[in-house]
Amino acid sequence: MMSDKTLDEILDDPLFSLTETEKKLFELPEAIRKGSIRKRQVEEMAQRKTCANFADYAHLFAQVHRELHNGKRQLISYQESAIQEGGFFIADGLMGYIEQLDVSNRQIKDRVRKDGRSRVVYEDGTESNILFRTIGKYIAKDGYIVTEPNDGTELDALSGADLTADDTANGWIYILRSKSTDERIASVKDLYKIGFTATPVNQRIRNARNETTYLMADVEVVKTFRVYNVDTRKLESLIHQFFEPARFHLTVNGSEAVEWFVVPLPIIREAIAKFADGSIVSYIYNRELQALERIPVTV
Repeated sequence: MMSDKTLDEILDDPLFSLTETEKKLFELPEAIRKGSIRKRQVEEMAQRKTCANFADYAHLFAQVHRELHNGKRQLISYQESAIQEGGFFIADGLMGYIEQLDVSNRQIKDRVRKDGRSRVVYEDGTESNILFRTIGKYIAKDGYIVTEPNDGTELDALSGADLTADDTANGWIYILRSKSTDERIASVKDLYKIGFTATPVNQRIRNARNETTYLMADVEVVKTFRVYNVDTRKLESLIHQFFEPARFHLTVNGSEAVEWFVVPLPIIREAIAKFADGSIVSYIYNRELQALERIPVTV
């Protein structure tokens, strides 16, 4: 259950009241877009070669992508301390696995810095014997470090556990899936409606097939969160703003449906959980990688 203090901090956080100019600060760099191709450094290109035992690693990349989409892993900006043997990173839209890291402190010009050779296996089936500092340059330029997985426990903090007589029920935040047979809708993977209702969800959606907001079709209730002590309209608006990069735009029956988003279900649930515990202010949604991205902490 969310405390009043936590709610105030979330709902009034300036992150959710950005100007158009400020919003541009959070736009993804072009290089991270999937399938993008950039000219790599000559040193690294010269060492890339086919990974003879790539079959030993293919399942790891598949698993990490799943964990990103499930919210069990996040993306963080470059931190030297986060480059570890057995870790994953993304640079130029390609995921790499640091299979071996041979690093020590070395005198570089007038500074003592970490460096050494590392064996990196890439998800395209290649590998390279790359310098530690070169890995860092690639990630710092336009990439991300992939965090270690968390336990994936969903926080149902909106559900009303440990209620007291002073708590006030405000309604339900819900996640719905369309049953439409319209190809423009049925063909879209991970399409969900996120909304709020003050009445029971099943009652609210009884007339879905006749309402534009439900895409003029019946819907399936995927998940509901009972909400207490919350300015639910504002919370709903902030959730929509958080997933704005993934908003699904479609005109149905002459009107545009505005509460539908193309986001993996586990990510929606994880984001709502982070709204509940207040940690959402430290994240943005990375649409291209379909993952929660941690905002760098500035000192």
